[in-house]
Amino acid sequence: MRLLALAAVLLMFSAATYAYEWPLGIPSDAKSQYFILEIGGKWPGRTVITKRTGADGTNYSKRFYDCLNGSVKYLGNGATLDDMARSKPDQDMAPVAPRSVADYVGREACKR
Repeated sequence: MRLLALAAVLLMFSAATYAYEWPLGIPSDAKSQYFILEIGGKWPGRTVITKRTGADGTNYSKRFYDCLNGSVKYLGNGATLDDMARSKPDQDMAPVAPRSVADYVGREACKR
């Protein structure tokens, strides 16, 4: 019985630790790999957390999208999820530039 309880606890923690990352192709940064870790909020205001892995390492970003107005702002950015959470958000929204990283991420975030 103890073994079964231990297995259940380990399974619970492993599922929380290894959340699903879905890949996202970014043609304007084709040498890097992008993954969406989380999409939140209710349309038209969506938040999205991404992971970028490239030659210069791994970076995490959290963005807020106004899907109706085609604008975005960074809520955080960093080398780890903790760094991202501690970083300061942008003050203002900015228009999403066509074919930019923010454009491709926003297309995914705003379609759900």
